[in-house]
This record gives sequence, structure tokens and C-alpha cells, in this order.
Amino acid sequence: MIKNYIKIAWRNLFRSKTINAIHIIGLSIAIATSILLFLTASFELSFDNFHENRKSIAKIYLQNRPDGNLEYNNAFPTPFASALKNEIPSIDAVTRFYNGSILLRNGDKQFQVGAKYVDPDFLSIFSFPKVSGTDQALENLDAIVLDEPTAINLFGTSDVLGKSIEIENNGSWESKIITAVLEKVPKNSSLTFTALVRFETKPNYKDNVDNWSNVDHSVFAKFKSPISDDETFTKSTKAFMDNYYKNEMEMLKRDGAQPDADGNYSSMHAMPLNELHLSDGKGGSALFPYILIVISILILFIACSNFINLTFANSISRNKEIGTRKTLGATAWQLVGQLWTESVLICLIGLFLGIVVSVILIPQYNSIMNYALSFRDLLLPENLITVILVFAVISLIAGGLPAYQIAKPAIIETFKGKTGRKNNVLRNGLTVVQFSIAIGLIIATIIISAQLYYIANRPLGFDKSEVISIPIGKGIDPEQGLLRMRESLSSIPWVKSVSASDINLGMGSDGSMSNSVFGFEYEGRQISTSYMRIDYDYLETLGIKLIAGRDISREFPTDKVAVLINKKMAQQIGGEANAVGKTLSISEKESTVVGIIDDFNFKDLRQQVTPLTISANPDIFDVAYIFVRVSTQDLKESLSTIEGIWKKINPSATASPTYLDENTQKMYANDLRFARIIITGSVIAISIACLGLFALALLTINFRTKEIGIRKVLGSSVAGIVVLLSTGILKHLLISILIAIPVTYYFMKNWLQGFEFRIDMQWWMYALGIIFTFLIAFATVSYHSIKIARKNPVDSLRDE
Repeated sequence: MIKNYIKIAWRNLFRSKTINAIHIIGLSIAIATSILLFLTASFELSFDNFHENRKSIAKIYLQNRPDGNLEYNNAFPTPFASALKNEIPSIDAVTRFYNGSILLRNGDKQFQVGAKYVDPDFLSIFSFPKVSGTDQALENLDAIVLDEPTAINLFGTSDVLGKSIEIENNGSWESKIITAVLEKVPKNSSLTFTALVRFETKPNYKDNVDNWSNVDHSVFAKFKSPISDDETFTKSTKAFMDNYYKNEMEMLKRDGAQPDADGNYSSMHAMPLNELHLSDGKGGSALFPYILIVISILILFIACSNFINLTFANSISRNKEIGTRKTLGATAWQLVGQLWTESVLICLIGLFLGIVVSVILIPQYNSIMNYALSFRDLLLPENLITVILVFAVISLIAGGLPAYQIAKPAIIETFKGKTGRKNNVLRNGLTVVQFSIAIGLIIATIIISAQLYYIANRPLGFDKSEVISIPIGKGIDPEQGLLRMRESLSSIPWVKSVSASDINLGMGSDGSMSNSVFGFEYEGRQISTSYMRIDYDYLETLGIKLIAGRDISREFPTDKVAVLINKKMAQQIGGEANAVGKTLSISEKESTVVGIIDDFNFKDLRQQVTPLTISANPDIFDVAYIFVRVSTQDLKESLSTIEGIWKKINPSATASPTYLDENTQKMYANDLRFARIIITGSVIAISIACLGLFALALLTINFRTKEIGIRKVLGSSVAGIVVLLSTGILKHLLISILIAIPVTYYFMKNWLQGFEFRIDMQWWMYALGIIFTFLIAFATVSYHSIKIARKNPVDSLRDE
């Protein structure tokens, strides 16, 4: 019987070529898109799952409400980690995690690599795959751990255990012993590095070994049992907080901060490792992978809706065949089996083509979206099971439901052709839902695009155009590198000014984004400020507006300890009118405010502009980035020239210079990727919906051919017939609009809340999405309507 079902199904596949081709094309596109989105979501959700103790590992952070708004801090002072391990019984091991870079040398080979300064427990807490070595590799202070690619670059082999290597430290070379070699850090790791060294060897360690006011690194802890309740951990650390953070909490209370539900002005929390990658840095998880899954489900739903609608519409042409089979003794379930077999065959072809298309598109997708997906990922047991289950659901719903509805009516109803009318409610409902989805995605695309355009073009408070950012890196004293760069560029007419800072603006080629924060007491109040070390001519080079006082200048020898503050900072110390001339005790040093600058966005636009203090004092931080303002018609050639000059000054430099406008765009790479996915999803969704609408209109008009012929004989115009045939679809579209608008508004409003600087959703954004969908749908239906309306009525009524 099954063999007979398959033969008949194959024969019917070619009998209705147009409809079945639309079935297969729609399903294959939907399946290919869903596979790519599913693989992306699986990759995002797989981060850090290779660590054996992942359920017991957490990142520590603090939480408070200084001005009523919830704030998070995951940077800690040097003595924090050891105190935490000694005093909290639930913690088994702790490691500090400081981001830096080091210059490695083996003979005449030198490489600057991204290094992390960690504690001995790091390798026992995390399970990074090893080529050689043990978890105790960092027991000694002169130990260094390399990843395999770095070892091969330096030695030509990964068999380097026990060999010596030199690292540059403040202009001198120190010898280290390679005690372990790790495999290249997996792509799904939240923590990335190419070398590990002991935390005690980091710059300024000895100056801060007992200093609780300088915070500059993260802390990870491995608990004795899996983390299940953050609230319990918070309560267990209350005594610790009361002991070590007593002054900070008293200052928060004095300055009007709000306590939490337990009366704490500052509390400690643990973020589980499996939430780290999706975290926005504030203790909350992002929804990105789940949005991908939802979009893939919606696209599959639209494809299944098309399948069901077209199957119902096409079933009218098979009423006589089904009625005859029933007359000859076929049972309803035998007919269901036959019809379902036909649907499964179409679904299998769609699945095969969808997989083929996804395999072809994966390289291009990886290139555009900056992923490293592979078809092998789909063959993983958990992913393969998911695909099989999804296919089973699609074939059951898209094939089984219409088969049952078509086969169950009585013989008389089948011969009279009344079966299709009973399915109109379901068919119309599915049409409304799929167009609601398409309209929602189109409106979301418009809003997301407008927000990203706003971010790209919003004034940041500094002039990012024609400014080159150069990461100084290792291999040269930063101050000497800046001095030599100034001298080398002084004779180039298109170089307008040169300055430097300890932090970059945006994300440069070294991938680093940092922010230093100092807290100090001022007139009996606790003041917190971001701190930036700059060099002379910084305001001129970056185009930052000075609104009061003067700039830091070489003409004033005392300006080495002078500071500039932004308006936000001025508000904390008495206002713009009174701030100039005041003395601040930052980093235990007295500094005089000589000027006030306009607020500028030194962080991304998801965050507010915070109080900022900038200083040219070289005793606190070294500069790390050189900024060069140019005025030239050939930006590419200018960048190449600057890079060539810098390479001569610092041959060890590995990070390339970049323009600041590129750096600021890199901060929103994830948002741009999200926008591309939404836009692509919208295009695919509306394409599949219109594909179904095209076929549905074709079937509907074919069934009304004689009616249209009679109307034309009675005097109906072409325009009148087009309006008549389009009215039903447009009614469904109107209902879809009423559903899509509030749903889209809710989700887009929540998405925009993630940006401190955001657009207001305008009526025209919704109108544009609605008009666009309306025009596409009307054009799709009108094509068939005009074609049939212009047809000679004699051809339609010839058999009457």
C-alpha cells in the first residue's frame, strides 16, 4: 500500500507542476534560512560549554543604586580575590583576570600577543584544552603558558615545554619558562587570550597589592557545588561587604543612594559562566540567539501557512477524484494516507533543497555576519535531532492537517464541491497571521535601520573624521614613541595636530575598549569619575569644545598635575560657574581644575555620558594610543603613510592604525549584524508570503473564470474586476496591519530602551512598512487579476 501511495504521489507531483513548484521553493527557502539562523543561535548558546566545571563557575560583580538607577561593577582591587577565597566558605578557587598585552622574543623573532594576567587556579577552574602541561603550570612566578599557534610562530613547533622565552617589561627583557601549551582558544569561548602569565607580574602590581581603591580587573570563582541561587550567595557575602566595603556603603547612604530589598547599599553577586557571553555587562542576559530562533520559526510558519492554504485551495480541483475513491470503497484514513504521502514527498524535496542551499550559502553567510559556522555543526546529535523533530512537525501540520480536512467530508459534499468552503476560516486566518509577521518584520527593519543610522551620524561631542588612531603596543616606551612620532610628522603639511591618550575612542584594530574610574571624597561627599590620561593638543586633535577656563598647555609647567573636567563632572563639584580653580584629590594626588570641556561620548551610545576627568600627568597612566588629525583628499594613502612612519619608529607594533570613524562603527558590530539578520528575515518572509499569495490568487481566479466572463458580458470594466478580485486579499491585509502594529511597537520600544541615545518611533515608519507591504501584495494579486480581466469572455464561457 505504501509503495502505491508513493507512486501516486510522484505522479501527482508532476500533474500540478506550478503549485508544487511553489510549495517546494517556499519550503526550501524557509528551511535554508532556518538552518542558518538555527546554527547561529546554537553557536551563540554553546559558549563556554566545553568547561567541565561550567555549572560551578561564576564571574563576580557588585550591584548598587547610587542615584536610584541600578548600576553594576565587575572591576575589583588587587587584594579582593584572596580575601574572598579565604572568607567565603562556598568558594573553592578564585582567579583574577587582567587584560593586557606582552611582547615575546625568541632569538630574532618577536611577537606582540594578547595576554591575560591570572592566578595559579586559572587552569584548574577553566578547562581549556591542553597540548602539553598540567593544571599546575602557573605555580611559579616565572611561568608562562602559550597557545599552540603562538608556540609554532616563535619556535616552529608546539613541543616547547620547558623552553625559555623572553618578555619585554618596562624596556628590559625577562626570561620565562613555558610550562604549558594550550590548543587555540575555542571560538565559542567568552575568554580569549594567546598567553597567560601570573597576575603578580602585571604592571603596578606592587603599588596596589594592598590598595582597595584601585580597581582594574575581573574576578572569577569556582564554587564547591553548582550555582543555583544567587540570592543565597549574596546573603553569604553580606559580612564580607560590611567589612571591606563599609566606607563605600556609608558614602552611598550619605549621598542618597537607594538600598535593595534587604537594606544593602551595595551587594555582591555571581553571574554563572553560561550567562557570560550573552551578558550585556550589567548582569542581564541578551535575547539575541532566542530572537534568531523566533525569526526562523516565524519564517517556517509562513512557509507552512502557504503550504496549507495552497493545498486547501487546490483540493477543490481534486473533489471528483476524492469522491470517486470514496465511492469505490476508500476509507477516510486511506485517503489521508495518500494525501499525506504526497505532502511528505514535497516536504522531503524541500528539505533536501533547503539543506543544499544552506551548505552553499554558509561561506557567504560567515563572511557577511562574521561567523565561523560549518555544516558539520548541523550533524551534531542534538542539532540533528532538532532538525528531524522540526521536519516531523512541518510534515505533520503542513501535510497532515489539510489531508485530514480534505478527506473527512461525506461523498455527497465532496462531489458538490462544498468541502473547500469549510476551510475558508482556517485559510483566511493563516493568511492574516503570515502577513502580520511580514509587516511586523518590515516595520522592525525600518526602525532598526533608522536607529543605526542615528548612531552612525549623531554628533559625539568630538570630530571623528580624518583622525587616525595608532595603538602604541609593546616594544617602545610610550612617551618616547609619542615624542618621536611628533617629530616625524612635524614636516608633513597635511598633518594638522598630534596627541595621545591612555584609552581609544571606539574599538581599534587591537580590539581594546577600556575605561578607568576613580572614586574620591570631595567636601564630605563621595565623587566618582572616569579618568583619562591625555597629552597636549588633545582638544585640538579631537575637536572637543572648551566651554570654560583654558586647555592644558605646555606653557604652564604646573599643568602636568592640572585637570580638565566635563560638564557632568562640573555638576558634581558645584556647577560650571564655580568648578574652575578647584582642587581635586584624585589617585591621592592634588590636581587643579583649569578648564571645563563639553560632554562627549567616550563610551558607546548605549551608555550615558558620565563624569570625566582628563589629565596630562604621566605618573598615573602611560599613553597607549596616538591620535593624528589629517587634512587630505586621499585618506587611504594618508593612512598608509602614517602606518609606514609608525612601523619605522616601533617595528614591534602589530596593531594597525585606523580612522576613528571606523572605530566608532565597530562598537555596534553586533547591532549591525542583528539588523542584517532582521532585514534578511523580512525580505525572505515577505517573499515567501507573496509567493503563496501569488499561487493563491492564481487558484482563486481560475475558479472564478466563468464568473469574471459573465461580469464582463454584463459590462464590468477591467478596473472593476481587478478591484473585485483584490478586495478579499486587501481585507486580510488590513486585519494583519491592526495586529502587527501594536506587537511591533511593543518589541521595538523594548529594543530601543537598550540605547541611552535613541530615536523616537515616528508614524511614518509604520506607514512606510504598511505601504510597502500593500504595494507588494496588490501587485502580486493584480498581475493575475488584470490578466484574467483582459481575457476574452468567449474563452471563459465557451463550454456553457
